[in-house]
Amino acid sequence: MYGKKVRIALFAIGIIMMFLGMPYLLGYSTNEFLKYPLYFGLIVTVIFAPVPTIKKTKRK
Repeated sequence: MYGKKVRIALFAIGIIMMFLGMPYLLGYSTNEFLKYPLYFGLIVTVIFAPVPTIKKTKRK
């Protein structure tokens, strides 16, 4: 569906967005606009999280 580089880039953007919204979550900021990158970043991170692939080996 998406290339590996695009998935990793979107995953990294999601992590950055979560860190931007962290002061709102921890109560250090009352800025309501910080909750949107927090929750949207979490959704993006979960959707584009890298999935490890296990290669099957043939046993003789």
